[in-house]
Amino acid sequence: MNTRPLLDCEAKNLAALNTSGFNSVLLFVTATALDKSILDATEPMRNLLKIAGIHDYQAQGKGVGNKVFKQSVILGDLLNSPAKVSLYRPSTKNGDPRFWFYDFKKFVSAGEVCAVFVQSGIIYVLNLSRSKAAQAVASGTETPVSRFLLDAGTAANANATELLLLLTEIAAAGPLKAVCMGDTAIGRSIETALGIQINSSRNPDFKGIELKSGRSTILSKETRATLFACVPDWSLSALKSSRALLERFGYEREGNFKLYCSVTTRRANSQGLRLRLEDAFARLHEYYAHEPEEDVCIWNMDNLHSRLTEKHRETFWVKAKSIQRSGSEWFELQSVTHTSRPSMEQFDRLLLDGTVTLDHLIKRTPSGGAHERGPLFKVERQRLPELFLGEPRHYTLVT
Repeated sequence: MNTRPLLDCEAKNLAALNTSGFNSVLLFVTATALDKSILDATEPMRNLLKIAGIHDYQAQGKGVGNKVFKQSVILGDLLNSPAKVSLYRPSTKNGDPRFWFYDFKKFVSAGEVCAVFVQSGIIYVLNLSRSKAAQAVASGTETPVSRFLLDAGTAANANATELLLLLTEIAAAGPLKAVCMGDTAIGRSIETALGIQINSSRNPDFKGIELKSGRSTILSKETRATLFACVPDWSLSALKSSRALLERFGYEREGNFKLYCSVTTRRANSQGLRLRLEDAFARLHEYYAHEPEEDVCIWNMDNLHSRLTEKHRETFWVKAKSIQRSGSEWFELQSVTHTSRPSMEQFDRLLLDGTVTLDHLIKRTPSGGAHERGPLFKVERQRLPELFLGEPRHYTLVT
């Protein structure tokens, strides 16, 4: 994958994108790409498009007949230009994923770097090398691209303000009765009170804001907060499925055959499983740490970074007091910590020192298969602020 350090002007334009709340993938443009009208859909790019619901290359067939076209906009200082983008896998070269913006050569030259991001189902491109977006935003000069970024930032602030107001109103109305039992009860109860439909979507919960809730009782065991779920790259892993993982390391407990365990870089767990970062931090390896060692699973770090960025671009971490009334659990909302812009470097560091952990939650189904609720990547709650850029904002919901 082509890359280079960003120039000062490019870094400032990227910072303006980040401040407006956009998660982008950088595209380093080469002369070969322009000459052949071919751009490689790198793993971060594929993840961006898949998570945003734009396109899934894994489900796409090879050849011209399976080419897909989507809407895109190339942001400019004078004009925002609509441009069709093609997404395809050629019949040759193992069907390596490609894409191309029509009229792209009018807006970019070899050696320049662009940022690609998605909003409301549309792919946007900003030439970081040419744009004066950061300069226009800082000076208050209105251009098509500065207006786009300012509107996006205003909308993001409005959504956070709206969510905080709703949570304050819920807290003022008194404790919430749990809508279910177990670890997920608090999150489901708060989402129900907010009118959020319970579903299995990996997207943020409220208008681009992720909601994470935890109990604040002294007896609570919730010392770790769930960041996201991400399955291994089975094509690279020694074990090729959750079922294989369960059969190799599972155990009988309470009438079920399951693998419920936490895995960390610090030490091997009771199943002998441990994590390590390898390949210059390009991959996370899970392995059986006793002799003889065995490779188990592999995650590409780009995948983990994409999941973290998509899930926690902006997050409300809600704390609630758990109380018992007439045999039922109730939640008294107490506080919110508002974070944004996760740091990939800090994520890697916290994973390396064992602060970020992985949980397997696999159970054998009646048919003999495997039901996987994870793997879940979690972080120690007290270390959460280290994971995000900027100072977290704290709000009290009760007086």
